[in-house]
Amino acid sequence: MTVRACRPPVRARATGFTLLEAIVAMVVMATSLLALYSWLSTSTFALTRAQAQARSLEDARTALALVEDINPFEHPRGERDIGPLQVRWQATELTERRPGLSSVGFPTQFDFILYDVEVEALRDERVVRTFNFRKAGWEITRPINLEEE
Repeated sequence: MTVRACRPPVRARATGFTLLEAIVAMVVMATSLLALYSWLSTSTFALTRAQAQARSLEDARTALALVEDINPFEHPRGERDIGPLQVRWQATELTERRPGLSSVGFPTQFDFILYDVEVEALRDERVVRTFNFRKAGWEITRPINLEEE
């Protein structure tokens, strides 16, 4: 009589993922996607803020270029429109009226007053930038007489 060894039946190796492996993979993928979404969202908000800041700065430069040429003595307050941008200013006297002097000390034809000019830049009726600067206002008080004999 022959003795046969008792062996367990050979099982075929199962291929593919188990349910647990699939769930772990989905959790890892979901966590990674949430982190990626958070990073993209933060980057998008930062870009939007940077673009708004750049536009606000450009509006302020435009407003400054516009009010640089005004004489606050003649126009102490005013408003001008440039397309969608509206610029308002209000000038306040800082000094008393002073006669202008030439480099050699003779009086000139102008009197001067130093002003503090407050400027608002508005876009679509919303204030986007405010700033102040100082500017001299002038008035011709002693006209030059060219008909002297």
